[in-house]
Amino acid sequence: MARRVKFQRLVEMRPTMTRFSTIALIVSKSSPNVFYDKMSGTERGVLTLTIRDSPNHLTNCKCWGQRACVDEYAAMLQIGHVVDIVGAKVMSIPFTVPGEQRYQPQATVSCALVVNEGSGYVVRHDNDDSDQITILQQLLQQPIRPLGAVLKLADVRSGLGSPDKIITTNVNLLVVVAAVRPVRQIKRKLQAPLSEVRELLQCLEVIVIDASYPEGMLLSVWQPDWIQRAQLWQPRRTVLHLIDVRVSYSNFHCSPVLSHSNCTLICENPQAAGDDCRLLLAFAATVPLTTFSGCDQAELDNMPAVASIQAQMTVRQIYSRAEGELQDPSIHQFTAVLYGMVTKFDLDGLTSHINRKCTACQRHIPRNLQDCASDACQEYFLLGNDEQRLISYFNINIHLSDQTGTLVEARLAGHPAERILGLRAEDFERLAEREKSELKWRFLLKYFEVRLMIKKPVGLRNHLVVVVVDMQAIPLEKLVANMAVF
Repeated sequence: MARRVKFQRLVEMRPTMTRFSTIALIVSKSSPNVFYDKMSGTERGVLTLTIRDSPNHLTNCKCWGQRACVDEYAAMLQIGHVVDIVGAKVMSIPFTVPGEQRYQPQATVSCALVVNEGSGYVVRHDNDDSDQITILQQLLQQPIRPLGAVLKLADVRSGLGSPDKIITTNVNLLVVVAAVRPVRQIKRKLQAPLSEVRELLQCLEVIVIDASYPEGMLLSVWQPDWIQRAQLWQPRRTVLHLIDVRVSYSNFHCSPVLSHSNCTLICENPQAAGDDCRLLLAFAATVPLTTFSGCDQAELDNMPAVASIQAQMTVRQIYSRAEGELQDPSIHQFTAVLYGMVTKFDLDGLTSHINRKCTACQRHIPRNLQDCASDACQEYFLLGNDEQRLISYFNINIHLSDQTGTLVEARLAGHPAERILGLRAEDFERLAEREKSELKWRFLLKYFEVRLMIKKPVGLRNHLVVVVVDMQAIPLEKLVANMAVF
C-alpha cells in the first residue's frame, strides 16, 4: 500500500528536515541551467522554482537531476501551477549582505528546498482538489512586498541627478504596461570550448509607465515563461508590481532601462493595490497608444498642416536646433521649410520601401512574417472578423542637400508619400523595374521646396526623426533666391 504523504506549510520548515513535502503555487521559474558532469560523464541540470503558500511565505525550490529530468520539469511546470513537492531537503538560507548580487528571488522565510532526482519529486497538484488550487492561485495577484516601498519611474531615471552614471541596482516599482513589442530573436556565442556554437535567445521588450514618467521606460524580458505571459499583457490595462527589477544605464538607448533578472518577481494586477492601481489605470487611459507603438508610421499621426509650416531653415540649422548648439530642451519637435536638391532616392534599388502593419494592433510586421505574430490578433481574426489584416505604407529614405550639408534622416512615408508620388503603396509593388527607375528620376537631382516635421531624440527613441510633410519642385532661380548662408 502506498505511503500517504504528509504535507506541511512553508512556515514549518526546519534545516534538519530531509523529507519535507508541501503544496504550493509557482510564482516564478528560472530557465534550466545544464552542465556537463565530469564525474558521471553525463549532462545534469538545475531548475529553480519560486513558490508561495500564503501571502507572507515565499521561498525557492531547486530541482536537481539528469538533463532529461530537468527538461521534463521545465516543460511540465509553469508559472501559476499549483504543485506537490515531495521528499525535499530543507536548507538554511545563508545571510546575504544588502546590495550583494543575488541569483534567485529573495525568500521571506529562512529556509529553501532542494529536490534531488531519485529522492524527491515535483508534480502538478490533483485537479480534483479544486478548492485548494483556487485558494493558492489567488496568491498570484497578492503583492509580495509592501506597495508603499515602490519607487517612481522619474526617480529611477534621474539616477540622483546623473542618469548617465547610474549604478546597476534592483528596485521595486508599480507601473502599467503601455506597449508590448514583438519578440526578437538574438544569437549569443557560447563560451569556450564551444565558442563556435551560437545559442538562439528570445527577448521581449515592454514599455512601462507611471504618472511620474509618461514617456515610458523599457523593460526587457528574457525568461521564456515570462515572455509567454507578457504577450497576454494589455496596454493601459495591465498593472505590474515589479520586485527587484534591475535598472542600468544603456549606452544604446542613452538612458536608464529595466530588465527582468534571475532575482526579479512580478505580480500582475495586484489586488491589494486598491487606489494605487485605480489611479494608475486612470492615468494610463489618457496616454495615447501611438506614443509607444514602435512602428515607423507612429510619427505620421497628427501631422501638421502644410500651410502651417513657414519657418525656413538650412540643413545646418535643422541639425543645430535638433541636436546642436541651438537646441531647446523644452521643445521635442519643430517644423521647417528646406530649399535643396534630392541627392538620394533609391526607389529601384534592393532596399524595400514598403512597410506593413497589423490593422488590429497597429504593430509593424517584419518582412519574414506573413501575418501578425500576436496571439491576440490571431484570435481576433479567427473569430470571424473579415476585415483586411494588413496595411501597406511607404517608408522611403530620402537625402536632401543644400549649400550647408545633407539631411540624411528624412523619410517620405505614409499618405504624404502617396500624394507626392501619385500612387498607392500597393500599386508601387506592382511596378516594373523600368517604371520604378522612371519614377526615381522625376525626383533625383531635382530642386524642391520641402516642408518637414522634425522630432528630436527623446525618451525611448534615441534617433532623430525627419518626416516629409510636402515637397514641390522648384526652378533653380527660386532655390538661389531662398539660399541662406548658415
